[in-house]
Amino acid sequence: MSTVWQIGCGDNGRYYDDLFLKYDVMFMGPGRFGKFNETVYADMVEQKELTKHKSNQIQSFTRDPEPDDTVLVRKGHLVAGIGVISDETYKHDERFDDIYGWNLQHTRRVIWQDHLSKNLCELQRDGKKPLFGHRKQIPTFTRVEDEIVLNPIFDLQKEIQTRELKMFDLTIPSPLSLESLGEGLFSRGIANEAVDEVLRSIQRQRRLGKWYVRNEEHTRPSEHEVVAHMILPLFVALGWSEQQLALEWNKVDLAGFGRIPRSTESCVFICEAKHLRHGLRSAFDQVSRYHKRLKLENCNTLALTDGIRLYLYRKEKGEEWTEKPSGYINIEKIRTDHIAPANTNAIDTLVALTPAGMYNKL
Repeated sequence: MSTVWQIGCGDNGRYYDDLFLKYDVMFMGPGRFGKFNETVYADMVEQKELTKHKSNQIQSFTRDPEPDDTVLVRKGHLVAGIGVISDETYKHDERFDDIYGWNLQHTRRVIWQDHLSKNLCELQRDGKKPLFGHRKQIPTFTRVEDEIVLNPIFDLQKEIQTRELKMFDLTIPSPLSLESLGEGLFSRGIANEAVDEVLRSIQRQRRLGKWYVRNEEHTRPSEHEVVAHMILPLFVALGWSEQQLALEWNKVDLAGFGRIPRSTESCVFICEAKHLRHGLRSAFDQVSRYHKRLKLENCNTLALTDGIRLYLYRKEKGEEWTEKPSGYINIEKIRTDHIAPANTNAIDTLVALTPAGMYNKL
């Protein structure tokens, strides 16, 4: 049988196996250093921008898999998909420079076998361990030589089918400059002075975020610090007064109020913060539970943030919350559309976060 590889697809709060299967692709990172070049990546290791272990995995990803090799996509210890490597070569694809905050531009095309998904589930349910359940730490990308994994999938490999690759014609806009962002906000009715304040706040967020990352070993910010230094200033710049914003209100990290006094009736948004580079999608249940517990009948906006990225959720009164974000912004790469989450516009998101925007559907 063919050589078998495995690849991880994120972690709790930002799995992206759905993108693999949707676009017949697999990708990994970091890819911010450009197309893999042994000399360049060795320099990044020397500068401690990248570990040798990760560099070796990227090198293997770009060079070792052969057409018709089998690949398993892994969510934690669970195998979520099986596919076959196509004959297309490795590509560094800038469209994947922001997948839930990760830069994952190293790509290979894979013919994923959707018809075998049910079989994979049956191998790992009803009390059975996930195929990688016996492993503790698993590299993002490696060859699989473990019989505990290989034996159960042996029969599945015989059922792998060939077909044409799915169309892959994504067009993702380039990140906006701050000047273009300012023009976009101004065209949406944001006053000149407020636009200037928002741009200054984003510049401060970027500068502080870079400092946190460079000093992460000693200075990893807490959730409270993320709110105080990175998120609260942005909301003030967007037009909220200090009287309208409450920190640690009824155990909610940040809450906004349409009028004074601050109460459950006047609350119009709540925001849950996590530490820098934390997976955010898993926090949706937490913030929606806060909304239910506090009976915030007039609150139609939820936000999740790590200080750099912010997900926005909107609903009409009486509707149920859905886990699909209606807005997203990554202040390091501000775009008018994204691969993940799709159909989200950073300018629309910022406008929706203004006091006036809270009363209009995004």
